[in-house]
Formats: sequence, structure tokens, C-alpha cells
Amino acid sequence: MMREDAISGGWAVSLTGLVLVLAGAATLWADEADTAADLWSRMRRAEVASAELKAVQRKLAALIDAMPVTKRTAAATAMMDRRAERGVNAEAMRSFGADPLPITDIQRILWDSGRSYPQRLLLKTYYSLCRGKDRASALSETTRRQLVDVLAERLDNLAGTKVAYGEQRLLTHLCSSLLSRCGGGARGSPQARGLIKSLEKYAEKARKGDGFGAAIPAWLDLAKSKDVTADTFGKAVQALGHWDPLVRLRAVCRLGERDVPADDRAAQVVLALLSDPRDEVRAGAAQVFAVAKDYRPNVVVPKMVELLTRDRGVVVQAAAEEVLIARRDQAAGQIDALLAVMKDPTRRLGARRTSHILLVLSKFVGVAKLPQKESMLVLAARNLTRSPDGSLAVMQALGPQAARAVPSIREYRATVDRLRRAQIDRHVLPAILPNAPVAP
Repeated sequence: MMREDAISGGWAVSLTGLVLVLAGAATLWADEADTAADLWSRMRRAEVASAELKAVQRKLAALIDAMPVTKRTAAATAMMDRRAERGVNAEAMRSFGADPLPITDIQRILWDSGRSYPQRLLLKTYYSLCRGKDRASALSETTRRQLVDVLAERLDNLAGTKVAYGEQRLLTHLCSSLLSRCGGGARGSPQARGLIKSLEKYAEKARKGDGFGAAIPAWLDLAKSKDVTADTFGKAVQALGHWDPLVRLRAVCRLGERDVPADDRAAQVVLALLSDPRDEVRAGAAQVFAVAKDYRPNVVVPKMVELLTRDRGVVVQAAAEEVLIARRDQAAGQIDALLAVMKDPTRRLGARRTSHILLVLSKFVGVAKLPQKESMLVLAARNLTRSPDGSLAVMQALGPQAARAVPSIREYRATVDRLRRAQIDRHVLPAILPNAPVAP
């Protein structure tokens, strides 16, 4: 593309050639985010230890090495995937090396209430790297301190304002990650004190119905103790509001195994928590009844259906799904109610809620009537690309009755990563076509 002319015994680049080179470079950097996303997608789709995987890995590494720092955030954002398996987005971030993104970019996105969903995932993923010593290696101590500072500043800015639900959930994720890092014994550090001060200010000025603001007092109270236990009923109830999901799980197990089965007064306290303004507390309270699965089915099952189909919290919907599956014999009579919600043209169900409902329905296939099974298949096929977990579960449970959906399944299979292909090849297609070769 570049024409070289001999001038005075040397070489010079023609003006036309120089323009072409510069234009090519501009195109390269304009397309690098899409290129990075494409290479990352190809890596996820390639088979383990294959020549294709190694070749694509080398290409992505070379692209990132040559990429200006100013372009990294756009590329990392393009690699975020809301439907990725747990940990995939964090691995995408780690491919950029230590302290992968400029803190100024993180701050800009954090302050942008009109951010895109991939940018939201970027923030959640970047802050999640602060969790735990083994997972924090991608971020230096300086970067972690900067992440605390910019979030504290953002909290100060939002205090007293009307904060949208999605923004509340994002703040919950980000603060949970930081509290996992600097909660408890690290309260004495300047960064921890600054974050706590901002959290207190936000909670003091939070408006009614702000679930994030409602969570803060419990977080700060729990942060005073280095070792949060669930060895009594009161402590277990308090621990349902902890920022660490493992602490919440210990509380759920304690309440479900010991307190609720033995004491109806304790059960009534937990049932009341199903109306708590905090998503994680409602979810934890619901999970208790997956452990204490013999407690009052006539009370618990309708409440779980209500949470699954009406509650706005994604974590609450997932918990309700868990309870209904654990109580599948008690909940089988809810098939028509769940199908009616799925078919209701006035309801705009999100992709995750749809998947949770389909996952519950998949467990009822064995007791469903033929028209109910037909409706399940139609709904699963309609939502295959949007809510694949639930849709594939329904098709697998239906077995040969889902045979007419096989072309759609194979078409979908051609677009997904190796983990999803393995699920389809090893479980879904063999259930539907037990005597046929699996390969599409």
C-alpha cells in the first residue's frame, strides 16, 4: 500500500502512501473493540487445548499488547457478556493484565447514569476483582484504594437524590465487593473510613423504598465484628443482611435446619422478612423454606409463586425458583398459574425471570398434562436464545416430545461457547433423540 521513491540515494514515503498508512491505523483502532470481542468469543467457542484456541489466544494477546491504554476500556466493555457463565467476564478482564483499565474511565462510567448494560457489567466485574486475596491479584493496592475513593465520591453525589432501582442494585454489587475487601478489621484504614462515612451519609438521606439505603445500616453494624456467626437465631436473622453470600448461606442453613422447623414464632419472623426492602434479605428468607421444606406448604408455595412472578429482585426470583423446585411435589399444582404468567401479553417478563419460571416448569413435566407440555415447549422454543437455561431445561425434560424443536436447538448451538455446546451435546439432544447421533 505504501509507494517508496528513491530520492538522493535514500528512501522517502510518498504523501499518498503516508495518508493510506494513517487511514489504515485509524481504522484498526476504531475496530479494535469489536476485534477484541470477536477474538474473545472465538476463544470461548474453541475446544479446550485445540490449535484454534491457542491461535486465537495469541492473536488476542498481541492485540492487547499493541493497544493504547486509552482504548482498553472500550475493548473490555465489548467483551462483557450478560449471559456468560460465572467468572467468564472476570477472566476477560484479566486478559488485559495487571491494573487493566484507567481509573479515570471507571470514574466516568460510574458517574454516567445513562451507561449501557455492558458498561454496567464492566463496573461490576472490575470491582469484583477486589474480592478476596486470591482474586485480587489483577489489581494493585493503589488501584483498589482508588476504586474505594471514586465510589465514595459517587455515593456522596447521590445522597438525598432519587436513585433508580437499577442504580441501587449496581451500588449494592460494588459496595459488597469493597466491603468484602475492607470490611471488619480494615475499618481503621483511611479508605475504609471514607467509604463508611459516605455510606452513612447516603443511608441518612435515602428515600423511602431505597433498598440499597436500607441495607447500609445493617452492613455497617455487621462490619464492626471481624467474625460474623449464625450460632443463635437473632444472629442468623441479622446475618441474612450481610454483604457476603457465604455468610448469608450459613444463616439460611441455621434458620432452615433448626429454628423454623422447631418454632413457629421463628418461622413467622422469617416469613415477615419476605417483605423486607432489601433484595438479599428477601432472597435469604425465601431460601430458608427450601431447607425447611415441610413447613406449611399452603402458605409458602403461593408466596414463592408471587415472588417468582412479581418481585423485581433477580436474586429473589432465583431464590423463589430454588424453593419451588425443592418443594416440587407441593408446587405441582401451580403449572397453569405459571403458564398463564408466561402467556400474559400485558406482562413484560425479563430474560432472567423467564428463565427462572421455565426452570421451575421443567421440574413439573413428569406430572403435566399433554396440553401443558405443549405450552411448555412453545414457550421454551420462543425463548431459546433469550433465556437458554430455562428453555433447554424444559426441552430436555420433555425428551422425545420436544423433537420438533431440534432444528432450532442445533441452530442455536452453532452460535454458543463450548460450555453451552457441551450441555446440549451431552444432555439436551440425547434426551430428545436418544437413538440418534448427537453431532449437528
